Amino acid sequence: MNPGQAEAALLLALAATAHNVEEMIWLPGFPHPPALRWDVSPRAFRFAAAVITLAFWAAALALASGFAALEPIVAGFALAVIVNAFLPHLALTLVLRRYHPGTASGLLLVVPAALLYLTAIDAAQRSGDPAFLAWAAAGAAGLAAAVPLLLALGRRLG
Repeated sequence: MNPGQAEAALLLALAATAHNVEEMIWLPGFPHPPALRWDVSPRAFRFAAAVITLAFWAAALALASGFAALEPIVAGFALAVIVNAFLPHLALTLVLRRYHPGTASGLLLVVPAALLYLTAIDAAQRSGDPAFLAWAAAGAAGLAAAVPLLLALGRRLG
């Protein structure tokens, strides 16, 4: 792991934490229009967001401890959260013509931190490596798949 990679991973975890806390506070009470029905209890949503936040910290701390095998998986996390800042957050802010919780923290904190992480691990240079791409895709897909699973688990837990 090169100098700066661990710090970039920790900064990404910190940005994801700020973003998820913003969502945990304001998203459950956000008045979604009927076409975008939001059928998730605040408790289930907060559970899912908290577990995802812990996953970011676990990965960042593992990377900081020298477990470089997680680099491509966290690169997938970084790509997923960049997409999340634009779809749904920015898109919903524009479509609804009102602030959608998570937009500011996504665009101002998460996107720059994710890009810094991708730069720190030299992801552009490694994008020709099939193994790197496969693990990055697994990280992004795993994070995306975790959301509905964690929401369902959060519903079952209470």
